[in-house]
Amino acid sequence: MSAPCFAFELVTFDVGRTLLTFRPDLARAYAEVLAEIGCEVDEGRLEEALNAEWDAAARRRAASVPPDYRVSAAAGDVRRRTFVTNVLRNAGVPDADLERCVAAVRAAYDTPRMYQVYDDAMPTIRGLWDRGLKLGVIANARPAISRVLLALGFGEYIGFWVISEVVGVEKPHPAIFERALALGGAEPSRALHVGDDYERDFLGARAVGMEAVLLDRDGTGPERDADGRPVPSIRRLDALLTTIG
Repeated sequence: MSAPCFAFELVTFDVGRTLLTFRPDLARAYAEVLAEIGCEVDEGRLEEALNAEWDAAARRRAASVPPDYRVSAAAGDVRRRTFVTNVLRNAGVPDADLERCVAAVRAAYDTPRMYQVYDDAMPTIRGLWDRGLKLGVIANARPAISRVLLALGFGEYIGFWVISEVVGVEKPHPAIFERALALGGAEPSRALHVGDDYERDFLGARAVGMEAVLLDRDGTGPERDADGRPVPSIRRLDALLTTIG
């Protein structure tokens, strides 16, 4: 994609696998949190339990989100509690300790300690902000992700957060993008959305008239859409600093 910076007044971003991701040593993060409350769990067993639970969690999530993309914080909370409970139980945490261990790990997910910010995220955000662009977040996530982003310093540059479990629908539903456009005070044609999911981010934004760029970090995204048109994509976020402007 190539467009002069004056073509856009608002740029919105996805969060997961766009601005940040889970720590690559997430099992170690679990072990650290548990050790702090006096519960020693083998890191290798935590790693195995996490790997086993990811696929099961993805299936539960796919089954729980209806075709109209309606979501709620309550339903999301149940899924997240189930995930952590299954991981800890399968890693060998005794039933007598399970409740307090689950609570400790879940609390840690609401802090920066469980995440890693991509090295291209903050320089890109800062660079676009320096150019006078309005910036926002549109994320399929739990409400607490905004606190994580604030704690990581994104709040200095990002003006608003539109979170699916707060709005009540998730991407690609038009309402979540329309909410962001209203908060950003921008017409769709003057707004750009960037995210890593072709259907949720790219097609969702395009459906409401926004421009969109697919962040294809691993190079596996589609090169063309269903109509044969090229899909604008970048491998790193900081490519925006040369393609916008």
